[in-house]
Formats: sequence, C-alpha cells, structure tokens
Amino acid sequence: MIKLKKKTALLILSIGTIGVLATIISVALDNPDTPLGSALGTFKYFTILSNLIVIVYFWLVFSLNMDRFPIFKTLFGAVVVYITVTFLVYAVMLEGTFDLSGLGRFGSILCHYVVPIMTIGFLIYYRDEYSFHNKDILKWIAFPIVYFVFLVLFGVFTGDYIYPFFDINEVGFLAFLIAFLGIMGLFILLSFLVILITRPIKKN
Repeated sequence: MIKLKKKTALLILSIGTIGVLATIISVALDNPDTPLGSALGTFKYFTILSNLIVIVYFWLVFSLNMDRFPIFKTLFGAVVVYITVTFLVYAVMLEGTFDLSGLGRFGSILCHYVVPIMTIGFLIYYRDEYSFHNKDILKWIAFPIVYFVFLVLFGVFTGDYIYPFFDINEVGFLAFLIAFLGIMGLFILLSFLVILITRPIKKN
C-alpha cells in the first residue's frame, strides 16, 4: 500500500510538473519579444500556483514520507480544495475565454483537468488515512485570502486584474463583489465536502 501511494504521488507530481512547464514554455514562445518576463508572469495565475502546491506536496510525500506527520496530512485538505477550485472555475467560467492550441492546450488540460481529477481521486482512495475538522478550514482559506489581496493590489497598480470577473473597472463593484463572495463561498463549501469525504462512517 505504501509503495502504491508513493508511486501515485510520483505520477501526480510528474504530470503536474509537465503541465506547468508546458504552460510556461507555451507562454514564452507566444511572446518572443519578452519570453522571460512573460514566463514569469504565469506565476500570478492561481492555476499555476495551485498546481505548484500540488507538485510540492506530492514531492514531499514521495521523497520524504512527510504524510506520516498529522500536521502535514491536515494540509492535504487545503491542497485538494485549491486544485478543485482551479478545475471548477476554469471549466465553468474561463475555458470559453481562451483560444489555446498545441503546447498551451496540452498544458491547460493537464493543469486544469488531469491533475485536479487525480488529486481528488487520491483523496477519495486514501480517505481512511485522513481526518479533517471544521477548524482546519480557517487555515485552508488563508492562502486564497492572501491571493485575493494580491490580485486586487496588482490590479490597482497595473490595471491587470488577472481574471475578467475581478476587473472592477469593467464589471462594476457589484459584480466584483458577487464574484468574490461566490468564489470564497466555493472554497468554504469544498472544504466542508473534503471534511465530509474523510469522516469515518459509523457502524451500527
């Protein structure tokens, strides 16, 4: 079981790494005048950040067996929630806004669909090894809140709000607020679902 778990962790982190690299290289190739700056600019996207979190987490599981520590195991709930939000928001709200092909399309499929689905599957398969609690949600939503603050500040100073539904100048304050509350609500809802999935089933 341990060997299978480590092999699965290696597979997910490998696919995630390929997806992130494909995305970064594609962006660099599409911007030959500023390849380095454009490549670095991809790190402002939640997709890349959430996939990097998945990669780092599973690397630590594979290489250092960090999942033997309860605190580290607790963080897996956050990993699942972040990458699931990446999957849902892209599939529902963003996919139609991108016209990708070739390497960019390949990277997008890996980062937005394959890695999230495999990470969710990993949680479901090994759910008996995890035990999350409602209080963990306070820790899990810290990163999304910090990212949102960054997103707003970045938009104010550069005019680039990264995501169209957060561009307050285009959509207006009300739509901006609805988008923020809706996505934060999604984070919290998914957190409760992750807790529910790993909750022990009581036997009569």
